[in-house]
Amino acid sequence: MADFEYQGIDRTGKKVSGSVSSGNEGEVRMMLRGQGVRPTRIAKKRALNTDLKSLLSGGSPSLDLKSRIIFTRQLQVMIGSGIPLIQGLEILSDQTSDPNLKRILAVVKDRVSQGSFFWETLAAYPKAFSKIYVALIRAGESSGSLDTVLKRLTRYLEDSERLRRMVKGALIYPAAVTSVGVLVVWAMLTFVIPKFEQMLANTKEGLPLPTQLVINASHFLGDNMWQILIGAGVVAFLLIRFLQTPEGRAARDRLLYRLPLFGDLIQKSGVAAFSRTLQTLLAAGVNLIDAIEIARTTADNVVLENEIVKIRPEIESGKTLGMVVSKMTVFPRMAVQMIGVGEATGNLDKMLEKVADFYEAEIESVVSNIGKMIEPLILVVLGGAVAGMMVAMYLPMFKMAGGVE
Repeated sequence: MADFEYQGIDRTGKKVSGSVSSGNEGEVRMMLRGQGVRPTRIAKKRALNTDLKSLLSGGSPSLDLKSRIIFTRQLQVMIGSGIPLIQGLEILSDQTSDPNLKRILAVVKDRVSQGSFFWETLAAYPKAFSKIYVALIRAGESSGSLDTVLKRLTRYLEDSERLRRMVKGALIYPAAVTSVGVLVVWAMLTFVIPKFEQMLANTKEGLPLPTQLVINASHFLGDNMWQILIGAGVVAFLLIRFLQTPEGRAARDRLLYRLPLFGDLIQKSGVAAFSRTLQTLLAAGVNLIDAIEIARTTADNVVLENEIVKIRPEIESGKTLGMVVSKMTVFPRMAVQMIGVGEATGNLDKMLEKVADFYEAEIESVVSNIGKMIEPLILVVLGGAVAGMMVAMYLPMFKMAGGVE
């Protein structure tokens, strides 16, 4: 984010000037045109004129989702009760225990009292307030319905967090059980198999191949324990770093989409999140083109994001949203049909809400039953591995017992 100074002419022909924080000059130009101002000069502020508080803060502070939800709900209650915005911000700044939020609200209150738009001051903190958050606040200020928009925004944040927790829980469960399974196999090879090997040390006949393979695996694990741990740590570190890159994120999302059961879960969660975001923006008065662009930037999935980016030019060419998404495999047929019906009846925002509710309910159902679906597979794999090792170690004993007879 950088501070820009601008000069321009408004709808009445009057010269206006001011300052705004934005990512680049193009965003400033778009923002001014949205306010009905034709910019004649836009330039970055000189370093000596920048906001001192911003310099001392060491960058844009961030907010966790819980603090954002509480702030939005409390501000909505105050605005709905007739308390002026500046006074509400001051009260919340005094009451909050979150140091980042307190810092943000102190600056926001000062800038709003100096004549800046509320949404404009929030846009200076992209790590704390997302694009959809700023867009909704902007729509609420423009239409004079900030109270209604804050209420809608609170619900949107709560629904998004609930959906995120459901999907995260569904992915964590099999990962946790798999980790336990790996630990069990490691414990068997490290502590149990060596005991069996001592019992078989006096066997005169050669050991069966399965038994020898298990013993060799136990030796390898015992002799190279530190090398394996260090190697696993290096691989994990490199993998995490790779997944933080755009290429790694894309590879991860494409892999998740191909996984049985989880691919369908990820797809539905993406469609639900997109529908919820688009519905919230449209209901707040944001036009369809801008709403689609904001929904794309808030999509937390590269596969879905790459498809959404194709929607805007198609809409601008005159096609309907239903026609465009019908050609995309990431949108289930039922979602496509409901979007088409919503456009035909003029109730697209309400139909998108129904799409989001439907798929969130499906996700909740899958998550609640995912344990029952995965447990048999885990038992077969883990139980088979343990049973296989035990049978391999008992084979020489069976062979000796047969020879005695």
